[in-house]
Amino acid sequence: MNTMASPRSSAGLARWASLGGILYVVLFVVGTILLYSGAPDSSSSPAKIIAYYSKSSHRDRISIGWIVAGLGVFFFLWFLSSLRRTVRRHEGEDGFLTALTTIGGAVYATLAFGAIAINTGIRTMSDDTYHHTVYPGLIHAADDASYIMHATGGAGASAMIIAASLAFMRSGVIRPWAGWLGIVAGILALASILFFTQAAIGLWILIVSGLLFARGARDAPGQTGAVPR
Repeated sequence: MNTMASPRSSAGLARWASLGGILYVVLFVVGTILLYSGAPDSSSSPAKIIAYYSKSSHRDRISIGWIVAGLGVFFFLWFLSSLRRTVRRHEGEDGFLTALTTIGGAVYATLAFGAIAINTGIRTMSDDTYHHTVYPGLIHAADDASYIMHATGGAGASAMIIAASLAFMRSGVIRPWAGWLGIVAGILALASILFFTQAAIGLWILIVSGLLFARGARDAPGQTGAVPR
């Protein structure tokens, strides 16, 4: 008698994990608002910057923003895992686009984590300085470094978006025009140094997250090798 338990399908978990994309966008936006809302521009006078960051309530809000945004990136990893599973299913045995999707998404998440960590750590460091001294020059550097780091992650997001769009378009799971729109969004992601192009990444993640969740309800268990049309 065989007492070994048969492996359980992860289809249900993957379907709910796909909603991590929506959670990521929402939480990251909320976290960013908490991080920067009301803060003086880094080009403001040193006195204004010192006055703002000398208040513990402002530093606490930045720390809360870090937690919220970081939680958003955590949920993005669940979305990425669900996306990888779907791309692998539609791509077949080759695995090239699946690997590119996974690596690109992981690079994007890593740099996003790093960006908010650097920004939060430096902007709240007066908690640990002599007489709680605020250094405006370092805060300016933190803003620039974190923005460039997050924008650089756009290259990873671009690879993820283009690879996934190609896999879906080739399998016929989406219309060609929708696939080309995804590729355009991926190309725009390469220019994430421009703030408005970062919206293309968020919009693509929102749409794909919702579609993966909706399609998961229609996929029958045990048919992971099928290509729904």
